[in-house]
Amino acid sequence: MVITLAIFYYLYLGAILLFFIWGLFNIYHLLRFGFLSWVNISIILVYILISAGFLLWSLNLLNNVNWNTVLIDFSVSANNSFGL
Repeated sequence: MVITLAIFYYLYLGAILLFFIWGLFNIYHLLRFGFLSWVNISIILVYILISAGFLLWSLNLLNNVNWNTVLIDFSVSANNSFGL
């Protein structure tokens, strides 16, 4: 059994999901309890554009990573006494 680098990718996707839920919660409260003004709408649009920009930038960087790189290999033979 091996553990690959992909575990960090799945943890990252989980963090992105939590950030997305948190962002929807904030946008809902800005729309529901904030004043309906151009300032409020522009803050929401800037928040969405900056968040989407960082998300796309980070996903673009992550495309260049080999996610099959082995971190831990548990298939090592039990007879190997650490090279002794």
